[in-house]
Amino acid sequence: MDCALDTFVPGTDNDPDPTRPFAEYRRQAYQNVDAAGHVIWPGAFELTEAQKAKVDGDIYETMEAAALWNAAAAWNSFMDTGVWSSAVFSQPKDAVPSPARKIAIVKMARGADTTLILNEKARAEYKAFEVALQKRGMELKLSTPDILGLRMPDPIPEGFKPFLTPLPNLSYTSQDILDTAWQGIQGTLEGRHFLFAIAVKTSTRSDRLYQALFEANVLKYILGYVLRGPAIKFHAHLETFANADVVGRYKAASMTSLLAGGTPTKAIDETYLALSPRDTAQHILNQLPEFPL
Repeated sequence: MDCALDTFVPGTDNDPDPTRPFAEYRRQAYQNVDAAGHVIWPGAFELTEAQKAKVDGDIYETMEAAALWNAAAAWNSFMDTGVWSSAVFSQPKDAVPSPARKIAIVKMARGADTTLILNEKARAEYKAFEVALQKRGMELKLSTPDILGLRMPDPIPEGFKPFLTPLPNLSYTSQDILDTAWQGIQGTLEGRHFLFAIAVKTSTRSDRLYQALFEANVLKYILGYVLRGPAIKFHAHLETFANADVVGRYKAASMTSLLAGGTPTKAIDETYLALSPRDTAQHILNQLPEFPL
């Protein structure tokens, strides 16, 4: 990515052709690696399809997270100025500029402890819940989604300020900013700051469909009941629905909505075919005015 995307972020304002699909950016990255490999190790280099498959998901997630970061930066600028500045992203319908309604869309590290981004009060509430389960030989760990959409606290803590500026590219430096930004917001959030979560996958085997359903149910229970936050939305973004009944399985009801009574809702609120970074980021942007808090 550092070689292929060192001058722009796919699907955003500095992209020479922001209409391209995720697959085309990855194809260019692999071509660059292949060409460099043949120069460095002539006659002894082979980039196999299996090797590409091992990193496909990581590249896909990184590109989506970067496009969402830059879309959120355009939203945040509009919240402060009332002027929509992005030429690639459209101003969401009915968006009302309000400096206290800024957004951070955060790429979470694999295996990261989501509870670390909670403030002291919220962590104590979660810890008390966790200890109560442990004393009965049980646990219900707060899952770590691939991407979190958060309402920035007001006033803005220092760790959130990077989210006000778009990433210029996907060089090593920008990738590091994207991957580690979650560490800068540790200790700052309550349940009410969580707006949405996204599970990002290039594809999903039938036996892995239930991972996202479990994550969604756990996240909604802990944030909604234990931490008493508003109802968080959970999205599943996939590059293909082939080889599994993704849409059918993701019609499953949310366990928390069934326990609460009233109108049932889905555990995964939306299953989205994410084919291009620009369209995916615009799709999320368009939903931001729907959050009442």
